[in-house]
Amino acid sequence: MTNGNDRTPAERARALLRETDRCTLATASPTGVPEAATIRFVADDDFSLYFNTSTTYRKYDNLCANPRVAVVVDGPAGNLQLEGVVRELDGTEDESAVDRYVEKYGHSPYLTHDHSTRFTVETDWARLLLDGSFPPEHAMVLGEGDTDLH
Repeated sequence: MTNGNDRTPAERARALLRETDRCTLATASPTGVPEAATIRFVADDDFSLYFNTSTTYRKYDNLCANPRVAVVVDGPAGNLQLEGVVRELDGTEDESAVDRYVEKYGHSPYLTHDHSTRFTVETDWARLLLDGSFPPEHAMVLGEGDTDLH
């Protein structure tokens, strides 16, 4: 058996996404007011996230007005920062997201109530925390960027 440090940063990040139940989603209102919400999610191997929300929540209005988001997935296996653009799902993509969500969490009435909808975060930047000492060490998993503190 290998430990997590024997895997590439991308493999470690994918494992973290599979094994972690919740993440923090950061959005901004049309006037720039920030909001952070803890949500359940599922992910694919390309680092896209899928989540359910209600059209009555302020996060829904924020996502519709400003589709750029930031996400932090923090679990026992590590810490992953992601950025990307959200898109509301429909049709077979929506059905697939529901199936994946049910597979990970079980069925919930939250998925099917009158105001329920799903989004995907199409991730274009991801950075994995490799070492939590100071200064911390990061590795780029997706996109380009500085892995040093700033």
